[in-house]
Amino acid sequence: MSPKPYEEGVNSHAQTFSVSNENAAESPNIDIVFVKEIQKSLQCLICSQVLRSPIKLPCGHTFCTNCLTGMTTCQSCNKEFDPNKIKIDKETQRQIQQLEVKCSFFDNGCTWMGILKNLAAHTLNCEFADVVCPRGCGEVYAKKDEAKHLNEDCSKKTKACEHCQKEISVKGMQIHLKVCPSVIINCPNKCGLANRPRSEINDHLPVCPKAGSACPFAEFGCIYTGGRENLQKHIKGQPVQHLSFLCDGVLELKTLLSHVQLNMEKMVRNMDIIHKRIDSLEKLYGAQFIWRIDNVRQKQNEARSGARSTIFSPPFLSGRHGYKLILSASLYGDGPVRGQQLSIFISIMRGEFDALLPWPFVHKVTFTLMDQNPNFDDRKHIAYVIKPHSSFENKPFLDRPISERNASFGAQKFCELEIAEKYVKNDVMYIKCNIDTENMVVL
Repeated sequence: MSPKPYEEGVNSHAQTFSVSNENAAESPNIDIVFVKEIQKSLQCLICSQVLRSPIKLPCGHTFCTNCLTGMTTCQSCNKEFDPNKIKIDKETQRQIQQLEVKCSFFDNGCTWMGILKNLAAHTLNCEFADVVCPRGCGEVYAKKDEAKHLNEDCSKKTKACEHCQKEISVKGMQIHLKVCPSVIINCPNKCGLANRPRSEINDHLPVCPKAGSACPFAEFGCIYTGGRENLQKHIKGQPVQHLSFLCDGVLELKTLLSHVQLNMEKMVRNMDIIHKRIDSLEKLYGAQFIWRIDNVRQKQNEARSGARSTIFSPPFLSGRHGYKLILSASLYGDGPVRGQQLSIFISIMRGEFDALLPWPFVHKVTFTLMDQNPNFDDRKHIAYVIKPHSSFENKPFLDRPISERNASFGAQKFCELEIAEKYVKNDVMYIKCNIDTENMVVL
């Protein structure tokens, strides 16, 4: 069965949402865990989550400000409204601010409970809050453990070099000592200069009397390896041999140039053929985009801490003149499946060719988590297929975009985090997106 292009919010005793808290001036997006079930009147009729900056339409229905951006028709009763008559729903906002919540870091051991209005102030000072290492090692730890991490555990902990006094990572100290300009060394040519800083020895090497010098014609075949003091004598004594080396080099260059010219002519002739093949392939095969996600560990930790819950791919097109799309992923899960499932979504963006394309968007979308097993026969990709339904409730997802991009739809429960972990190799994950273009208009 093909799923709808979005999943309905499910009320439970404890819910997790990423909600904009107006009091969280320094941290506008924090994960909120409600203690009790949320009544329907406090949920947005579009995203089904707790209302964020609620606004009320003349017809009486209430939505999140962002969910209604760019719309002029109520998504509940289908009545048109004047954007100038929209009102901020202060009463609903007050009720939401009085809801009882747990600390966002209760799973780290914090026992604080209070009203939503006070959550932001608590979070700023919570000793159990997740902190991403400021040195960039990728580790996440509780704020109370920061001193221990920075002084003992951090892989990017620094130490002053005993020679140049620069702060160097402990891990990279051995490499630094091999190039440190202040380390005391001897001239490698054993000319007698000793116990000098490396910087002084480096300045000395070009004029060292014991240094060997190659003949200027070495790249053409001369094998002279005598010292610098005899080099000029060698050059003056072998003019015929050096001229012979140069002639051979010129002949080789002429032969190489003729081959390059022939290859260039072949390339020019093939360009038209290649362009025609590309055009044919675009019509024959559905659009495919592979998203390479680097630094997965750090992005997972940022998602877990709430620093960046969702990451976005570069925009891509379904064809040369097709729909403009963008993928997003919640590496630590989205909404009620946070901490349990990998969530992957797609959103339709406003594009150059929207006026020429048919709407709503109804083409099958396939997400694939790519297996990186070096043995092709043993690869087991995970795929999730979505067949968008053209219906009234799905207009915010599938209609022609009015704002920069539509609401996202996709697989909130793509796969368990434990399973997704097996598809990360060398801190890289690949997500492929296929758009079925079987019935797509080719412009």
